[in-house]
Amino acid sequence: MNTMNTCEEYREAIAAEPSFDGGAAHLSQCASCQAFRAEMLALDLKISSALAISVPELKLPELPELDTSKVTAMPLRRFAQPAWLAVAATVTLAAFIGFGMFGSDVSNATLAEQILVHIDHEPGAFRVVDEAVTDKRLARVVPANIATLNHSAGLITYARSCLINGREVPHLVIQGEFGPITILLMPGEKITGAQTIEGENVHGIILPVGDGSIAIIGEVGEHLERIEKQVMNSVTWST
Repeated sequence: MNTMNTCEEYREAIAAEPSFDGGAAHLSQCASCQAFRAEMLALDLKISSALAISVPELKLPELPELDTSKVTAMPLRRFAQPAWLAVAATVTLAAFIGFGMFGSDVSNATLAEQILVHIDHEPGAFRVVDEAVTDKRLARVVPANIATLNHSAGLITYARSCLINGREVPHLVIQGEFGPITILLMPGEKITGAQTIEGENVHGIILPVGDGSIAIIGEVGEHLERIEKQVMNSVTWST
């Protein structure tokens, strides 16, 4: 039995698993969600293609013949291959793939670089919509033990918990003049001063707020100063 009742429920499910098909009834009646699913499936295919690397056959260099007339034979001893060796090879391959996709060790990337990588791999957040998320959804993503958020920041059309720098943080989107504006609430990410964010098609800023920080990113040309003031006035960290 199909239990999908809202776009919000369907998009949350498809974002978690692009192959999800439990919302067929809802999908057949919602063109917006059809487009969202197509975007997520395309992204999933792109990531899968990046991971499908071809490993060349290992070829050892030819070694010159050795003079064995003065070689002493040693007793043959058998060693079992340790299980961790196979695991280490797998981990090394995974690390190689990860570094290749993102260009550097993510653990050594700056906060701004990690934010750019994150928003680049979450295309569903950049849809231009005029429907606000429900208060229930917003309260689940921004619980009272993280922050108090009022609606003066603007029309919040996207709310999801995401990982930034190893921490789960609220990822929100409001609608700006030129398109969606991403807001990341990072109560545990303390910085000493404002940091700029510059991407190929986006720009933004990370602002220090008490013992945490807030990132605001919009399309190039978007005037963020007004948004910065609204967001700063609308967020209060919970103690």
